Amino acid sequence: MDSNDNRRRGRNHLAVPLGLVAALLALFAAPPTSQGKSKSKSKRKHADEVALAAPAPTPSAPVEAASEVADAVYIFVKGAGVLRLQDGAVSTVLPTQAALRDLQLDSEGALWASLRDVGVLRIAGGRSSTLNQESFAKLAIRTPTDVWTINDSHGSVVHYDGQKWKTARTRNSLTGAFDDNRLLDIVSDGRAVWVASWNGLWRVVGGRWTRVEAPPAVAVVGDPDPAADGQAPPAYPLSLVVARPGLVACYLAGCLIYSEAGWRPSHWPVNKAHLQNAGADNLVAGTGADGRSVVIAHLDGSGEPGKSEALPPTGINDIAIDSTGRVWVATGPELFLLDANGRTLQRWKTGASGSPAGDIERVIVAGAGPARLPAK
Repeated sequence: MDSNDNRRRGRNHLAVPLGLVAALLALFAAPPTSQGKSKSKSKRKHADEVALAAPAPTPSAPVEAASEVADAVYIFVKGAGVLRLQDGAVSTVLPTQAALRDLQLDSEGALWASLRDVGVLRIAGGRSSTLNQESFAKLAIRTPTDVWTINDSHGSVVHYDGQKWKTARTRNSLTGAFDDNRLLDIVSDGRAVWVASWNGLWRVVGGRWTRVEAPPAVAVVGDPDPAADGQAPPAYPLSLVVARPGLVACYLAGCLIYSEAGWRPSHWPVNKAHLQNAGADNLVAGTGADGRSVVIAHLDGSGEPGKSEALPPTGINDIAIDSTGRVWVATGPELFLLDANGRTLQRWKTGASGSPAGDIERVIVAGAGPARLPAK
């Protein structure tokens, strides 16, 4: 690896557990030190990789039904598994000690869990089915038979059609400024699938892949690199969030909204907070610059941004917004419920109400979420 490669840096927005293998660390090696300091072409070439073949879906033992429940909160507790909080009660949906890679709800209300050394599971109708024995870093679910993911161990985007998992693109087939491209994020807005990479933002519709160029305001950031003939490489999106107005792509220079009408600026205070989730009515939330508070704002700039008090120093692991605009925050072993102004409405700690104790690594809200949390 040359000196220019050593200057790469970036952000991994996933909550990555301990015990990562060396190959995974290498795959998510940090991008450039600034988006203007890297050579245009890396000297390293990578052969196209393909995803491992997956077995047919295999039903496992019955678990607590997830798909039949509305207005609930699901949390992943490290060392315990998936818990459901509803109507003041807590129950275990999926007991597991495996490390979480991703947790999502599909359009039918079923839970999808990607677990290290276990694989990809779909939990519906009171049963858990193993759909793939390999786990993936991020799941983007359009429908239960149209699922996209990043296979970080092979450097590829993989598609599941309800029967088979198949490589859709390798990282090197998404060409651009970097020959050693990295896949950073993947989401679905229901119409298209979006992939963020070092080589820019890609939109997938009907099997057609199109690069979506950023506007000039963020197209080039940083000082030119002498090793690249005085040209700074194009900027790339660091993270993606699906919001009601459209896709929100956050670049080093700011967060932008993309819709059918094209790009427009957002009013997210990018230098003060890291955008993590979006809800209805342009409402978005993320971790403040201090790492302990939650910032809540409207993408259209209406109203003043809200900010929570400093939460416990265990760190903010995840944020979700329910359909009523309330904000759910996982911080260490505690779950906080905030209003749109950042005021704490309720808080709950794992280990209470007979629940297993442990850090909450993920929080997902179905519908409006529960009206109240379990007793402390």
